[in-house]
Formats: sequence, C-alpha cells, structure tokens
Amino acid sequence: MSATKIRAGDWCRSRWRTARATLGDAVRGPGEARDGLLLQAKGAAAATVAWSLSSWLLPTNVTAFAPFTALLALQATVYRSMWDSAQYLAAMAIGTAVAAGFGSTVGVHAWTLCVLVFVALAAARLHLLGGQGAQVPVVALFAFAGGGGRIDYIGPLVASAAIGVCCGLAAHFAFAPSPHTDTARRRVEELAARTQTLLRDLARTAAAKTDDEEAREEDWPRRCEELAARAAHARTVLEREQENTRLNPRRPWNSAQASLQRCHETIGMVERIGTHVRSVARALTYEPRRPSDGPRRSFEASVSADFAASYAELLHATAETLESLAPPQGPGDPARLHRGLEEAERRYEEVAAATARADRPGREGEWSVHGTVLVEAARILEEIKHTADLAADTRG
Repeated sequence: MSATKIRAGDWCRSRWRTARATLGDAVRGPGEARDGLLLQAKGAAAATVAWSLSSWLLPTNVTAFAPFTALLALQATVYRSMWDSAQYLAAMAIGTAVAAGFGSTVGVHAWTLCVLVFVALAAARLHLLGGQGAQVPVVALFAFAGGGGRIDYIGPLVASAAIGVCCGLAAHFAFAPSPHTDTARRRVEELAARTQTLLRDLARTAAAKTDDEEAREEDWPRRCEELAARAAHARTVLEREQENTRLNPRRPWNSAQASLQRCHETIGMVERIGTHVRSVARALTYEPRRPSDGPRRSFEASVSADFAASYAELLHATAETLESLAPPQGPGDPARLHRGLEEAERRYEEVAAATARADRPGREGEWSVHGTVLVEAARILEEIKHTADLAADTRG
C-alpha cells in the first residue's frame, strides 16, 4: 500500500473518531458539540423552508437568495444573528439602490458596470456594515447585470432576501442555544491547572540550579507562548458564551452571569501570570558573557544556590495558593486559601530579607537576577490575591 493511501486512511479514521466524539458530547449534555449540531439542523430546516416559500411566492430567478440569506442569518448566537442580518439587509439596500440608480439613468453598459462596481466597493467600506460590506458589490452586480437595475427585479430580490432572514431568525428564536457556562468553566479550569504546573516546573528548575547540579533544560518561551495561546482560545469561548446571553429568549440565571465574570477575571490573571513567569524564567536561565574571553557563563555563576533553593520554595507555595484559589468558581475552603496566602507571603518576606541582609554577592549578575525574580514573584502573588478578593466579592 502506498504512503498516500496510508495517509488518506489515517485521515479518514481521525475524522471518524472526531465525528463520533462530537456526537457523543452532543448527546451527553449542553455544550459546543450540541450547539454546533443544533445550528446545522436549524440551518438545513431554515434554508429548506425559505426556498419553498420563495419558490411559491416569487419568480424563479430570485429564489436562490432566500436559502442563502437564511444560512447567513444563522450565526452561533441570537445576538450575532440579529446583528449580521441587520448589516446584510443594510448592505442589500445600498447595493440595490446603486443598481437601480445606474439602471434607471444611464442603462446597462460595460463602462457603467465598471463605475457601478467602483461605487459599490467604496460603499462596502462603510464601518457600520462590518463583515457584510462585501455584499454591497455582490448584490449590486446581481441586481444590475441580472435584472438591469429594474424595480420589477429588485423588488422580488429584496423580498427573497427578507424571506430568508425571517426564516433563519425564526429558527434561531424557536430553538435558541441555551446559555450555559460548563464549556467556558472547563477551559478556564484547564488553564489554571496548566499555570500551576508551570509554576511548579519553574520551582523545580530553580531548586536544581545549584553549584553542583544540572537541571533539565526547558523551553520556557515556548511554554509561556502556549499558555498565552490557550488563554486567548479560552477567552474566545468565554466571549461567545457571554454574547449568547444577549437577546436570548432563554435568559440565563444570575449565577451563570457571575460564573462567566469569574472566568473572565481568571483568564486575565493567567495571562498576566504567564508574563511574569516568562520574566522569571528569562532571569533564572540568563547566561551572561565574560567581557574578557567571550564564552557564556553558566547559570550558577549568576545566582547563588541558597537563593535558588529558597526561591523554589516560594514558587511552590505560590502554586499551592493558586490551587487553593480553585479558579474560576472560587475557593471551596476560604480558610485554606487564607493560610496559603499567608505562607507564600511569609516565604517571600524571608527570601527578600535574607537577600537584603547578605553581603554583596561575590559573583557578577546576582543582584540584578535576585531583584528581578523577587519583583515578579511579588506581582504573581498580587494577581492571586486580587482574584481571590474578586471571587469573595462575587460570592458575597
């Protein structure tokens, strides 16, 4: 069997497993999978009904616009569907007006078509039309080249689009996606767990960086970038869930709104902690050059072993505090969180005091590294404390 057939078989099996998993998720409960399948079913039904109505009521040369606009009106959320439909109808009004203006005055010619497209493309740049601005020249061309800009063609064309929009919105309102928080909360919980792992791995790296021990090399920039990318994806999911609560006939309960807000705060905390972790990792793994002979110096020449060990304990305590915070739902045991914060702050004060009492480090670069990582550790603790205060406010 050729390599191409093997790859094709692997791709088909992968797609089948993905489809089966998606169907299983949709059956088990509300979430992205069920919303996606429901949107597909509503799209098929709305397009069929729109085509049937337009075929019954309108000339055959405009019936294709009805199912097209029905699909366009069906977006992931009710709010997005309403907004996109309004923008599309506005784009259609501008496009048909341009076509009617040219068709009723100068007629259908090659040069008028060129001018019409130029005007329509300029109108498509209107900010209020958003992503539907591209429909202005499309509709203008259909109305001008297909119907000569005549009102007896433009009228049924607009009616066909209106039928499609109405069918799409009716399907969305009849079976609106239910507002839920499970998907966003799971993404944020996974994000918080990855942040804890990142802090603990950084602590182990710091603990291993002694005068006599080599630590396993880590690609910290890549890991921090992955965390930032996952945070961005989680924010996209969260924003879709928040948008789903707007204009939705199935109004969410108050606890759902509070949960989505806590998810938003947690994602912001993780993004900022990731920035601080990147700075700590860069400082701890920095290898300065000797001014004389040029070769790189090792980490051990820039950070003392005692400081690395105590700083590792501080990072472990910080990770433990983040675990006690249990974002996004908040701490199940506030007393444990309070003890964890006190322990982390105590370790920070010990490390800072020991560094301040010590004689000037004998090796070049220690002061700058010590100061940098201490400041970043303080900022990470402040982020956790701030999020803990917000969680207490929303619960209270």
